[in-house]
Amino acid sequence: MNSNSNERKGYRTAFKATSLFGGVQVVTILIGILKSKLVAVWLGVTGFGIMGLFNSSISLISSITNLGLQSSAVREIATVSADNDILKFSRLIKAISRWVWLTGLFGALVTICLSPWLSRLIFNSDKFVLSFALLAVVVLLTGLYSNHYALLQGTRKLKFMALANVYGALIGFLCSVPMFYFFRESGITYALISSALSITLVSYLYARKIKTVKVNQTIKESFIIGLPTVKLGFMMALSNISVFFVQFIVKTFITQYGSLADAGLYEASWAINAQYLGLVFTAMSKDYYPRLSQVSDDNQKMMSAVNQQGEIAVLILAPMIIVMVVFLPFVINLLYSSDFMDIVPMTKWLLVGSMLKAGSWAISFVFLAKGAGKVYLFNELGIKCITLPSYLLGYTFGGLLGIGYAFVFCYFSYFIWVAFVAFKRYKINYSSAFFKVLLITCFFLCFYAVSESFFSTVFLRYLIGCIVIFIICIYSFFELKKRLIN
Repeated sequence: MNSNSNERKGYRTAFKATSLFGGVQVVTILIGILKSKLVAVWLGVTGFGIMGLFNSSISLISSITNLGLQSSAVREIATVSADNDILKFSRLIKAISRWVWLTGLFGALVTICLSPWLSRLIFNSDKFVLSFALLAVVVLLTGLYSNHYALLQGTRKLKFMALANVYGALIGFLCSVPMFYFFRESGITYALISSALSITLVSYLYARKIKTVKVNQTIKESFIIGLPTVKLGFMMALSNISVFFVQFIVKTFITQYGSLADAGLYEASWAINAQYLGLVFTAMSKDYYPRLSQVSDDNQKMMSAVNQQGEIAVLILAPMIIVMVVFLPFVINLLYSSDFMDIVPMTKWLLVGSMLKAGSWAISFVFLAKGAGKVYLFNELGIKCITLPSYLLGYTFGGLLGIGYAFVFCYFSYFIWVAFVAFKRYKINYSSAFFKVLLITCFFLCFYAVSESFFSTVFLRYLIGCIVIFIICIYSFFELKKRLIN
């Protein structure tokens, strides 16, 4: 009885966290859409492009110079907070804070030094040298508010984190809008700075609610205490850089051997999949990662958490994916225009492949929670050796649709890969209940995705699609009910 109660509690925790941050993601995405709309109207295509290039530059520099500290800090904070040792916890927080300031200032200095080169490389002009130099402030602030969120996430203060996300996005939006309206293109830099400053201040107000005690700590002690966090973060940073590298090679290949139009379609298809399903993946990681880290010394508890999160992820994603697959032409027409209809086949298979991503994603966090940075990096770089040639071959022989097939193949391979490594190292594996849920939902998704092209009329295609939607939704509802209520 007690075992069943604990198991149900685990399912409820996973579901509540997903629901909470799913709602937060919806709000922040809506704010982002409204902001993009205003920028497009007031600044036009050129201003929109300038802001996008500024954001891309900031993100790239931050990802390289911050050493992956936010993600690795979550693991360390979660592990130490589970011990209920306030002194040890306070020492860790102070050490990580000093590391964050160091990497943030380093990133800002790099941005200032590279500002002439960035302006000439990106815009073929010296016009934006000052703008890039000023954006060094944003690089520093990015590190600071990422540290605040890591503290909230690591201590599992979900309500504070949700409020910080919503209020930070809202206040940042309100502060940046006047800059766009009154100064147009000249206000882009100051809008980005004011938005980052707003998010940093809001996140600080919530992070300071976390109880710590004053500790005396030398610079050397901070270095030693924070070094394990930096080592794990460095591994994660290398993994993120490999993702950027693969995307860069694929887009360049499509442009060189296909066309700029195909590159644009690829970007649009990828964005739909990432934004739509990112609601669930981002929402789940907020609580799941620190929760897994807190039980990292007990493989049985970790295995239970992996299966609970994996089942919840699949049962929530399945209805979302099938609805998206069936009504994809309407969605693309709404978000873009009829000129983008060629991305329907590729996007359909990206969505289907995301079911396998949910399964592999749940177990891949085991290595981060264990602090096994080298194993995590081995997994991520290893699968990139499959991903990159698969995408290139897929496009060569099947165009954009070939990339969709390659995406499914790669996540099927990754699913087997991480499951095998987790079992060999920690005896952690998926349960029969998880495989049952995954196979049933994948069967109906693949059935519709494959058979759709054989339907003779549009009416028949949507009729069958609605039947499959009904089956998956009913199945997911009763399976969730069984785990959360019964």
